[in-house]
Amino acid sequence: MVGIRESIPDSQALRQHMAMMEQAIAGTFVDHSLPVHLLGGVQGPHTLSFGLRLYRPTARNLSKASRLAPAIEAAIGDGPVRIYTERGVVWVEVPSPWPVNVPGSKLRGKGLAVPLGLTARQAVAGVDFARDPHLLIVGPTGRGKTTAARSIVYHLARQNPRERVQFVLVTFKPGDWQAAGRLGHTLGLVREPQEARKMLDWARQEMQRRAAQGVQEPHLFLVLDDLLNLLALVKAADALAEIASLGRGAGLHLVVGTQRLGKRGAGDAAVTGNMPVRLVFGTADSRDAAAFTGRGGSGAEGLGRYPGDALLVAHGSVQRLAISPVSDRDLAQLAGGAVPHRNGHDGHGSGLGALVPQGGRRALTPEERAYIRAVYERTGGNKTETCMIVWGYKNGDVWAWLEEALAEAR
Repeated sequence: MVGIRESIPDSQALRQHMAMMEQAIAGTFVDHSLPVHLLGGVQGPHTLSFGLRLYRPTARNLSKASRLAPAIEAAIGDGPVRIYTERGVVWVEVPSPWPVNVPGSKLRGKGLAVPLGLTARQAVAGVDFARDPHLLIVGPTGRGKTTAARSIVYHLARQNPRERVQFVLVTFKPGDWQAAGRLGHTLGLVREPQEARKMLDWARQEMQRRAAQGVQEPHLFLVLDDLLNLLALVKAADALAEIASLGRGAGLHLVVGTQRLGKRGAGDAAVTGNMPVRLVFGTADSRDAAAFTGRGGSGAEGLGRYPGDALLVAHGSVQRLAISPVSDRDLAQLAGGAVPHRNGHDGHGSGLGALVPQGGRRALTPEERAYIRAVYERTGGNKTETCMIVWGYKNGDVWAWLEEALAEAR
């Protein structure tokens, strides 16, 4: 992963505050008969992290240290506190009184390797979809799931041409996604549950076609922003399970946001079992933390004081990071136009994302009509398949657009 290290302000007040925190933490360890050697502290975007090494790092003492969060919270008068061990070092994370948001536009990735944000120790962290084809984003509403998904779309579009990466966006919150829907990489912005189900059926057929032909590009990312509510309205678990299991070989990727796991929140184990890389936001309790991260003692129940506070779980490691948001203007700059109006129509067509119905129809641009006709010819004159390729689904609006584009050639 390629990135930057954002400059976080240093000051006398900060140094004094960190010194006080470190002494209070060390004192708590000593009070519980755990003498430690201090390794210093690091200011992250949302936290202050302090490293300590136990003089007697036995399994019993390490277990005892992991349970000191309530005592440390009482000693420093703040919380939540998260404690974890890494390579023999005990790390104690406490909330920072100076939270910093690092804009996503300042981070850099490459190819399918996408930066998500900065860790508690100021390293850039993210997901490489070439290695891990799917990402499960789970946590309560309002914590940053959509922000993370938008960031993924932004970086993939910035780092790859449309011929290599394309998206279908499924959401019940179109206002959050209209700027992304305007990208030339976006095939469709789907808002209706039944259309989402049809899109998943099409994606499954597309995956099978690609597998039969040995095709993997363009990489097709299916971004489902609210799977919990989608599954409450339509049957989509079978299609999701098949894509999660077989999509990698055909260049299909899932980026799934949900509030819960289990059958209601993510389909079933056939889906989540093939999505081991997870981005987990604050949970209600330690039981949810263990279920969402797939491991005990992650500390996910202690997240959430600041928006975008999350744990990235991948390949046996757990990293805390602050998600770096991207704005509508950042996305609009990639699309080569102004920030779109909230109704989705500003009169400027810029790629197929602009063709998706957003509460009304407009005339197609010449470039859009030409593209639709080219797809139609490539499908051998199949109108339904043309709609699925261009928009990801079919309804009255897109059918009318198709007829409008074909009428010009008659």
